[in-house]
Amino acid sequence: MSTALALTMTGPAGAQTGSLPPAAVSSAADPFAVSGVKVDISGSNPTTIRDQAIREAQAKAWTELYGRLVPGGGNPPRLSDSQIARMVQGFEIDEEKVSASRYVGSITVRFRPNAVRDALGQSGGTAQYVEPPSRPFVILPVTQTDGRTILWQDRTPWRAAWEARQPAASLVPLVVPDGELSDAQAISGEDAIAGNTDAMARIAQAYKAGGVVVARMDMPANGPDPARGLTVDVTRYGLNGTRDNQTVQVKGGGNADDMLNRAVAAVGTQLDESWRREHTTAAGPEQNTIVRVPLTAVNDWVETRKRLSAVNAVSRSSVLSISRSEALVMLTYRGDPDQLAQALARQDLAFARTAASAAGTPPTYPGAPVPVQSADWQLTLLPRGSGAASAGAVAGTASPVASPVASPTTLAPSAPMESGGMGAAGTSTMGAPPRNLGTLPAKSVP
Repeated sequence: MSTALALTMTGPAGAQTGSLPPAAVSSAADPFAVSGVKVDISGSNPTTIRDQAIREAQAKAWTELYGRLVPGGGNPPRLSDSQIARMVQGFEIDEEKVSASRYVGSITVRFRPNAVRDALGQSGGTAQYVEPPSRPFVILPVTQTDGRTILWQDRTPWRAAWEARQPAASLVPLVVPDGELSDAQAISGEDAIAGNTDAMARIAQAYKAGGVVVARMDMPANGPDPARGLTVDVTRYGLNGTRDNQTVQVKGGGNADDMLNRAVAAVGTQLDESWRREHTTAAGPEQNTIVRVPLTAVNDWVETRKRLSAVNAVSRSSVLSISRSEALVMLTYRGDPDQLAQALARQDLAFARTAASAAGTPPTYPGAPVPVQSADWQLTLLPRGSGAASAGAVAGTASPVASPVASPTTLAPSAPMESGGMGAAGTSTMGAPPRNLGTLPAKSVP
């Protein structure tokens, strides 16, 4: 017997219902899902061995997910079957064969992101992990042949290789567009090569993606030459303005199809590796810190929120008060202030103790938003591209900053940021699900 069944976990751990997950969510586009977990269990009771197979699949999936998220891999924390079950959001039985004494199946297991983040920092776990993208990336396989840039016009061997790609244990989920008329209207091959921002946003929105990856290959008119190998130029565009360029070299050998398939796998591996370098964050419990954000220009707060939404270490950002010259914000994050400072610096945000807190006295000034707890830290916008060099700086030893003088005239609270990493003015940004970057402000202080 072969069957395909999806189950989601509700209520107590282990409770199961037969409701199907949303069709738009596939295991290939969910970094917290592990697909194709093979199980082969023997026993005397078909019902018992099926339950045992599910428990074994969940344990195997947890081990694989740990290796995906933790740099260097290693052994995951030792968890009981019930502890693992509490992390599972649901599972899908892709295929199963059942007899009176044996169960053979292939199962997809989906985990709860926040439960996984908490488990990673438990005893025997890791001090840091890689936060995967909250949404998949659209992959655009562009072929350049005899001066032509081909994306949608023809089904090239390069595009065919991506369409044939099997779901893999990928950190960065990739979605291949359908190639319908709406896709061609959203972005052209020339737009993809040029990195047209508006076109990138259109194709990403069409697939509810967090960004776009352009994989460009030069190919002779008669197809790839296995004797010469391949070179693929890969550019990853985040909707928050980030851009990452790589070149992937693929050795020749085998036939043309084999070489193209190896090129597809190599691009996926390179994307995962570059994501790991940029998005490693601390594991462990969340903590809160109140920070002061100086505002010197009209757009400073909008830009600060946009950059904060791209910091995976920050899970929530709540506005406590805001005036013409500063905002007081509660940041919820994992790790310690030093690690947070490094993550913020990568988004060109400086994080340092205030001068008053460094001196051991709470900051006071006319118009201060009291009686809200004083802020010991200040978050400052830096010019674009200047924060990366200081990403290794230690927050606790950073030069303390002077407390700004706030205007007693307060502004209306800023609009809350959309969930899922949406920045101001509808600008989509990558982030860690679930994210609430900009809750409603607390009661205003007169």
